[in-house]
This record gives sequence, structure tokens and C-alpha cells, in this order.
Amino acid sequence: MVTLKDIAEATSLSISTVSRVLSGTADQVGIAEETQKRVWEAAHKLNYQPNMTARNLKLGYHPKCVLFLYHELVEGGGEQLLVHPFFSHMLRGIHLRVAENKDYYLAYFGADEEDKDQLVQLLEQTANGVITFGALPESIWEMLASQEKPVVSIEPYTFQAEYSIYVNNHLAISQAVGYLRSLGHRRICFFFTPDANEAGGPMLERLEAFQKEVSAAGFDVAATVKYIPLEGNLVEAGVKAALEVLNSPERPTAILTCHDLYGIGALEAARRMEVRVPQELSVVGIDDIDWASYTYPPLTTIEIPKEELGFAAASMLMGLIQGKPCEQPLLRLPTRLIERGSAGSSTLV
Repeated sequence: MVTLKDIAEATSLSISTVSRVLSGTADQVGIAEETQKRVWEAAHKLNYQPNMTARNLKLGYHPKCVLFLYHELVEGGGEQLLVHPFFSHMLRGIHLRVAENKDYYLAYFGADEEDKDQLVQLLEQTANGVITFGALPESIWEMLASQEKPVVSIEPYTFQAEYSIYVNNHLAISQAVGYLRSLGHRRICFFFTPDANEAGGPMLERLEAFQKEVSAAGFDVAATVKYIPLEGNLVEAGVKAALEVLNSPERPTAILTCHDLYGIGALEAARRMEVRVPQELSVVGIDDIDWASYTYPPLTTIEIPKEELGFAAASMLMGLIQGKPCEQPLLRLPTRLIERGSAGSSTLV
């Protein structure tokens, strides 16, 4: 790496003179324009890259890093997190809160086993605090615990997370099932896929909530669960599952899916089979991703507060970094029903 000393030697000038020129303070001490030109030409020729970290420290400026950790690969060959439409909104929420203070910046890193050495360096040398998302490998949790830096986790589903933010999945399912029942639906099929995390996760929580809602309804609801393997394209998996369900003798009047991508797949399956939505079949998803409002008909769904998840996690972390006590170490954010065109009254009992 080219240093100020290299430029000084190339121009036969002192290091202090070179430093003054490159820092933009040469005019203040009367350095001639010709001398400044020599320095800039040498810096360009040598491809000099200033060490901003060292410069900031020298000037007394200490930027603080919030590190966002996620586990990129989903077991079973499912969708990767970074390309999922949920991810960008959550990350935006984190960024908005971090950006409120000019002394903070956001970095993110895939917390995989093979990258542990790099992660250790980030934690020891750069990060002032950490936000995690979802399930992480056990070794990563152990590493975080050893660093003694504040960590806030979004839906970690592990006892190792001291500060955490969750979606109220039981409320989401209650809103969806209650809405379908109010429309007269009694034959409801729930599309469910297991979480990659063996300890559980949001999908399992939604299944348990669905079973609880159905149990509370008694014989009023004839509910079934369609299990979908965690693999491949999620929309296409929803199509395949819906084709099987819609071809069954006891075809449901409504399909509730554990996330919107399956719901979009169910709408496509209905189109292929010429099943009218919502006249003959209602479809309700969960998440309210951007694509949900552009399906035909637009997908009725339960909105998950994606941006709020990120904002709340960043707010909690910023307080911890600044030494403020955390009055609510565990938060569950509410959901809400978004009524669109894919759900309607049932004429079947």
C-alpha cells in the first residue's frame, strides 16, 4: 500500500508537506501551487489510496459500526435470504434508524461457518454492536457471547438471545382464520413448510397457531394442513401443492398459506385449473410482500411489519450501545389484515 512517505520520496518533499496537500490544507500554510501539483501528480501516478480510518482517528472522529448478521443459505435448497422480497424492507428499517446518527454506519455479513475468522476480526476491530436475523449456527452464537458486545436479534428462536424482536405470529393466524370464518369458509387448507432451524421458527409458530385456532372452532371448521418440502422455487412449490389440493375430492373453499409466495403459487394453480378466485376459492397469504398487490386478483394477506422489525431492532441496539437500560428485552410486533381481491364469501358449507 502506498504511503505518504512514498509520495514524499517521489517528490523530494517532506511528509508534512505531502500530508498538508492531500488533506486540503496546503493553502493555509502557504504551500506553492506548483508544489501542490507535484504532490497530486505523484499520488495519482502511485495510485495512492488514503487511509480514512487512520485519518478519522487522528482527527478525533470515531465512527461506530452496527453489524448486521444473517445466515444466507437456507437448508434444503430453498430461497436465499438476500433475494427474498422480505429482506430489503427489513434492512431498510435498520438503515433508517442507524442513519439518524451521522456517527454510525451499517455493515452486513453472512454468518456462515467457513467465514468465522473474518467475522471474529469484524467483531473485535469494527463492530460496536450487532443485529442478527433468524437462526444462526451454534458456533456463531458462542462467538457473539464471547465478544461482550450488545446484540439484538430479530426472530432468533433461541434461548441464547438476550434481546430480541419477534412478529406476533399467533395474532397473524388469528386474523387470517377469523377473517375467512367471517366470510363463511369452513373448509380451510393451510400450506405449511418446516423451518430450517430444528429448534423452531416463525413457520412452526404459524402452524401451531393455526391448529390452536381450528381447535377452538371445534366442529365448525374442517381444516387440513398441506406440508410442502423446503426446497426449490417457493412460488412453484405453491403451484404444485395447490394443484394437488384442488384436485382432491374434498376441495377446500379457502387456502391460507404460511407466506405470500405460496399464496401467489396457489393463485396461479387456480388460474390453470380455471377455478374462479374468489368466487370458488379464496386465498390468503402472510407477509404482504410487494408482489402481493400485483397478482390477479390482488392477494389478500396479513401484513408483517417488515420495516418496523428492522427499525425496532436498531433502536434497541443503539440504546444498548449508548449504555441505556432496556425496559423491554423482548418485543412482539403486531400484524394487520390487508383486504384485497383474492378472498370472498363462501357459498359452500
